[in-house]
Amino acid sequence: MNHLQKTYLFLDARHIQPGCVRWTRSDGTPLPLIAPPEPFERAVAKVAGAPRGIRLQAQPCRKTGPLPIFMDLATVIFENGVYRSWVITPQYPPGRNYGCYSKEPVSSLEIVHLESRDGFDWRQTHRSEIEHRGQTGFDGFSVFRDPVAPDSERYKAVFMALPPEADWPALWADYRRLPDFNRDMRLGVRDPSDTTGLGGSEIDCLYGAVSPDGLHWTRLPGHLAVHKSDTDTTVYHDVDRGKYVMYTRLFKQSRRWIGRMESDDFRRWSPVEPLLLPELDGSLCDDLYMNCRTTVPGLDAYHLMFPEVYHRDTEGSDVHLYSSQDGVGWLRVPGGPVLSPGDDGAWDGCYLYAKGHMVPWQTNGLALHYHATPYPHKYPRWKEVLQTHRVGWAYWPEGRLCAAVADEDGEFSTHGIVPAGSELRLNVRCQPEGSVRVEIMNAESPAGVSDTITGDHPAAPVVWQGRSSVFTPESKAVVLRFTLHRAELFGFQWI
Repeated sequence: MNHLQKTYLFLDARHIQPGCVRWTRSDGTPLPLIAPPEPFERAVAKVAGAPRGIRLQAQPCRKTGPLPIFMDLATVIFENGVYRSWVITPQYPPGRNYGCYSKEPVSSLEIVHLESRDGFDWRQTHRSEIEHRGQTGFDGFSVFRDPVAPDSERYKAVFMALPPEADWPALWADYRRLPDFNRDMRLGVRDPSDTTGLGGSEIDCLYGAVSPDGLHWTRLPGHLAVHKSDTDTTVYHDVDRGKYVMYTRLFKQSRRWIGRMESDDFRRWSPVEPLLLPELDGSLCDDLYMNCRTTVPGLDAYHLMFPEVYHRDTEGSDVHLYSSQDGVGWLRVPGGPVLSPGDDGAWDGCYLYAKGHMVPWQTNGLALHYHATPYPHKYPRWKEVLQTHRVGWAYWPEGRLCAAVADEDGEFSTHGIVPAGSELRLNVRCQPEGSVRVEIMNAESPAGVSDTITGDHPAAPVVWQGRSSVFTPESKAVVLRFTLHRAELFGFQWI
């Protein structure tokens, strides 16, 4: 039974039956859709399995931090009880490091590895120098662990850089072959010799590096793609598709979007496709900025994104939760921001964004690291302003990212689920007068409706007529019907 899913989360509607209408005569006789028997009479609708009084609501995180000043983290992953992170460190002339705005040549380029046992106290363990190849403007650095690569390439990194001007003509020739749909307007949709000022003439590329252990890195030859992604780039291997997938930044119609690319071998990538745009029911001043695509640790079927919603009229931001079943079709989870700025004057009081992979946090928690400043994003970046950039942690105790909520009375049924254990536990939070019950809908099951669950429990045992163990290894798929009263159900787990 190890292949069966044990933990189910309500992050979207995938586990909730939508219900249907069955038409009958007034005496209850079912009527077929095609060629119903005569005589004609007004049919009666019988609604079956439809959710009632239930809504989904993303849960706001808790925050902790900041980390010590000047501590920076790019990607963070959790392996063998240790948090690991990497930072790319180009050596510019003194005072000339402006990230993607840098134009000065670098003297060296290193990937720095950091470790932490608790997520707060970090130590640098290794520095690996890689070729800089006359490039500058390094930005958009991220790392992931590749589950299908040979051992020599177990870890992979992606970053953006501005190539030497001698390389530009050939790169422009490739880029002009792309339709406008696949272009970023910051690279210019025009010939660079045009002086109308409608687009840029610099051309940026994405590059890659590989490592057997995350400590010793080797640059890949050539470039991965001609694309300007100077902020958050996320890459992973999609087992279902058998492809590498990259989520990256796009800039169209003077707004920031999120784009998506695919590759069979990590070396050659498809053109970037627009994926997510700012929502139309929000402010028309908003951009969709950093993507922060991740999965729930240990549950790769739950594709999540924590994009930064950037407010152009204030140059502040907040972070929302998006969910996907396949990494292609995405939906914003209702409930508003899950990560918001602190009070005015706080270290994270204006502009913030989440980054990297979601990691386990303390006991049954989940966390993302986030970057923040008390200043607006485009505030003039004096030295004193740059020094306020800090890193903290956004976390969700007990893995409570989203809930199926009943403000009063509500109920819904799952699709058929094969039990992956003999007992069922609920992650549930009830108001003082609230409650949850579970019914096994299959006619052959003798269990029926469970005892009432009240209170706040990350793993409340479900009991049927005094028995918590009602399933067997040979159990067939069951439909679970949840009845809620003033309660939130975050998920359930087989034990």
